[in-house]
Amino acid sequence: MTETHEGRCHCGATTLQFTGKSESTFFCHCQDCQRTTGSPFSVGLMVASDGFSCAGELSTYTVTGDSGQAVHRRSCAKCGSGLFLECDADPDFVFVKAGALDDPSCVEPEMHIFVSAKQPWVKIADDLPQFERMPPE
Repeated sequence: MTETHEGRCHCGATTLQFTGKSESTFFCHCQDCQRTTGSPFSVGLMVASDGFSCAGELSTYTVTGDSGQAVHRRSCAKCGSGLFLECDADPDFVFVKAGALDDPSCVEPEMHIFVSAKQPWVKIADDLPQFERMPPE
């Protein structure tokens, strides 16, 4: 039986769903995540695009990512909640924000990425691998 995970924005106008397990789950300390979440890091799940769907009106903010390619940050057009992002460098995956999940208790981060941008007052107290930028492929 395939796992199904559902989520939504703060106001409930936009919903998302994906099937299966995440390819990876991580704490991201990059400055873009800090600014878009208003916190020192975000928690993301890398899920297969072909098992992902979203319903509701989205707004999109596109920036150039570390790869030099576009990163499309998707948010609810009504309340502004950040839900997921898509990277032109990784077209087979969607990066879902863990806080958007209806049941984020299933999330088990596996690593810290972009620790080069970590706030100095954030103390990483786990033994997960840490990468200055992205992990090697």
